[in-house]
Amino acid sequence: MRGRCGDGSVAVVPETLRASLCGLVCLLAGCTTLTTYKPTPNNPNVMYEQGTGSVTWDAPAFSLTMFPTFRYEKTQDIPVFTLMLYNKTNADLDFDPGVMQAWFNDQPAKIYSLEERVQDIHNAKVARQVALAIVAGLAAGAAAYSASHTVTNSYGGGTITTYDPFAGMLAGATVGAATGVGIQQIEANAANEEQAAQGIFQHTTVRPGMTAVGQIELHSNSTHSGTIRIDVPVGPSRASFFFAKGTM
Repeated sequence: MRGRCGDGSVAVVPETLRASLCGLVCLLAGCTTLTTYKPTPNNPNVMYEQGTGSVTWDAPAFSLTMFPTFRYEKTQDIPVFTLMLYNKTNADLDFDPGVMQAWFNDQPAKIYSLEERVQDIHNAKVARQVALAIVAGLAAGAAAYSASHTVTNSYGGGTITTYDPFAGMLAGATVGAATGVGIQQIEANAANEEQAAQGIFQHTTVRPGMTAVGQIELHSNSTHSGTIRIDVPVGPSRASFFFAKGTM
């Protein structure tokens, strides 16, 4: 790839620079497609509020309500739902989210525990930072080479290649600085995700007349549309919730 400068010289941009810079931009910005989750028609007691559909399942001793935590999510984000459990009895109600089950398009989908989700966030953070450092290293090297080597048309019809090491160091340092900012941003994003994960539903004793609220996060980042089913056992009863995944 060549670009003509104002003084008539031609700057040569290696293909590795183009590929590396594209990779750097993707890691920092990402490519976003929005995903929505809506209750399917076979759910009982579906209600909508501000465009978000919730499903309520009633039993003599309790009631369960589930709805998508976010109206829109990025396609690469994991599905997150909010579950509300109301105890109708005069006795304590023990609820263990570990017995819940989920499926996506009839295939089992893992439900995160708090510990598993935090570990997953940490692993993803490290992987992104390493990938960013590798891509940025290639970009910095290519930028330095491109900036330090200039091809100039000579009067005889040939070309002369000139070398400016300072320009190369400056270009490499610029990409390096952007990389540092990107790594810090990944760190901050991971910290925010870990904070949000604290809302995952954990083993809870629900007092009489009280409601417990928590999040259900699924280990699924499939980009395909389909149906999510979540089964919530409470005592001898089992409630099933169905949500259709679509993209925008």
